[in-house]
Amino acid sequence: MKFIYSIFLSLLIISAAHAQAPLGIPYQAAARTSSGAVLASTPISLRFTIRDSTATGVIKYRETHGVTTTDQGVFAVNIGEGTPVSGTFASINWSTNAKYMQVEMDPAGGGSYSDIGTQQMMSVPYALC
Repeated sequence: MKFIYSIFLSLLIISAAHAQAPLGIPYQAAARTSSGAVLASTPISLRFTIRDSTATGVIKYRETHGVTTTDQGVFAVNIGEGTPVSGTFASINWSTNAKYMQVEMDPAGGGSYSDIGTQQMMSVPYALC
């Protein structure tokens, strides 16, 4: 009887420990002015947009972050954990079409964003296993 309980408990633990992808994408960069000066210890605003199929495709998700840079102008955020503007991060269907991430920044910390660039998102090796 103990053997049956052990098997049942093991199956219950295995099913509860089902691996899931984290609902966030780490993003780290250094903030600079348009002339290249480091934005040291400065509050900045960031806006991230996930687009579908092309760099100018339909917006699937958009969020904003307010962060303060380090003395070297570095900041780090988790995309998916910001303030949602449109869509929901959890509802992005990553398995259909290419996805592109657009990054925008307001070095004054407000809501007047300048486009930094848009890049196609690629898989990391462990995600392909």
